[in-house]
Amino acid sequence: DKIDRRRFLRIKFPFTMHIYPTGEPPISAYTEDISAGGVKATIHQEIEVSSVIDLEIYVKLRPIVCKGKVIWINRRESEFFEGETFFDIGMEFQGLKPEEEEAIKERLDRIMQDRRAGEEAGI
Repeated sequence: DKIDRRRFLRIKFPFTMHIYPTGEPPISAYTEDISAGGVKATIHQEIEVSSVIDLEIYVKLRPIVCKGKVIWINRRESEFFEGETFFDIGMEFQGLKPEEEEAIKERLDRIMQDRRAGEEAGI
């Protein structure tokens, strides 16, 4: 069994985000999952592991703007569209201000509370 040793609560939630690879056009995407330490997204373009890229993530109305270091990338073929390739990409936040880290934690806590309340209500 693989043990998850992450330091931060990570949840699946589709926040809007923009990825700015160096020298490339911006990529609009949604987060697949997110924590105060990093984010996973699925995109149509490969980005080299260890690249440091600019990120904007709309956790609240104003985006969180920071750097993300590409830790891993996984290429996969679409299950629905023949010949379509996707890249799952895991990025670690860099240069995140303490208040931005706290904003992410607060938003994720709120989402988890809402999910628990929904489960308790049978929704």
